[in-house]
Amino acid sequence: MKYLITLLSFLLLFTACSTKATDRLNVISYGQYHEVPFNDLPSWEEEDFDDVLKTFQMTCEKSSRKALFVKTCSLADSVKDGKTFFEENFTPFVALSEESLATGYYEPTLEGSYTKSDQFPYAVYGVPDDLIKIELPKEYNDLIRRPVRGRLLDGRIVPYYSRQEIAHNALESQTPLCYVNDKISLFFLQVQGSGRVLLDDNSSLYLGYGDQNGFPYASIGKEMINKGYIEKENVSLGAIYDYLHEHPQEVDMILNSNPSYVFFKKRQKAASGALGLTLKAGRSVAVDKKNIPLGMPLFISTREPVSKARYEKMVFAHDTGSAIKGESRLDIFFGSGEMAKRQAGLMKDKLKLWILVPNDYLIQSKE
Repeated sequence: MKYLITLLSFLLLFTACSTKATDRLNVISYGQYHEVPFNDLPSWEEEDFDDVLKTFQMTCEKSSRKALFVKTCSLADSVKDGKTFFEENFTPFVALSEESLATGYYEPTLEGSYTKSDQFPYAVYGVPDDLIKIELPKEYNDLIRRPVRGRLLDGRIVPYYSRQEIAHNALESQTPLCYVNDKISLFFLQVQGSGRVLLDDNSSLYLGYGDQNGFPYASIGKEMINKGYIEKENVSLGAIYDYLHEHPQEVDMILNSNPSYVFFKKRQKAASGALGLTLKAGRSVAVDKKNIPLGMPLFISTREPVSKARYEKMVFAHDTGSAIKGESRLDIFFGSGEMAKRQAGLMKDKLKLWILVPNDYLIQSKE
């Protein structure tokens, strides 16, 4: 019995040591991670590595100039066996954060016009001419983690207009990119960060994230729960959307509870993320780039929101989002259309995340 207790104590000690966070990723992430072998990744053998390799090669179009990816991206050009390529050139690190969450987003489609009318009264704004963005050096990251935005007033910088102020024509001097028929759909377009507008001349206007007014994002879902409009267990994008359309007298109050306001840029193609690539349904995710560099391959384990089946696969950090914070938090891009909208609206589940770091970086970090 004495020897059994000693053995168990040793095993517990070993287990505790094995989950200790590494400091090998401190240069690229504020998060806590632990190195693991590839056979720790569930469903790894079931992955479609041809598709994964193509996605990584596409990702290299924008990330190959970053020091983190230079050598690995150059090797990917001539690769034929995707599985071997990743196992020989990357090392998995599992995120240790207990505050894990996977949500989803999609590409909304709105109806609109370049001309304001009773049918299309709601303005979609580009980045305002008077919006000032101040980015501080990295040395200030512990104090201020995001750029400061504001506007000049009497020779000093003041906060930019809130959503409520913009709703009350604070930007009437700005020329909108277009006008749309539904303020609720416009709100969700801002939440998603990109989308398309089907114009009344039968053309399409693609919109991507341009900038933001500087106010922190606040969840209208939480506001609706606090006011008793929706039960916590029933909250989803679809439920919020339905409630707002069924209670038009409360729409402005609920939407304005989120002071954050997104401005757009015209794009030449469908939804593209912060990395500058067209987003790929089921492979592109939005991350907190302070914890996960853009372009990084990841492996995730969560549940598909409609079927509740296991959802374990490789994805890529192609985008960011103001509500995405932490090393074990991401937004999965589901594409466009009604099914994508449903998946994005229902996606809210626990997440286990592995970051796949290029070995070339790890070799350099030891030197």
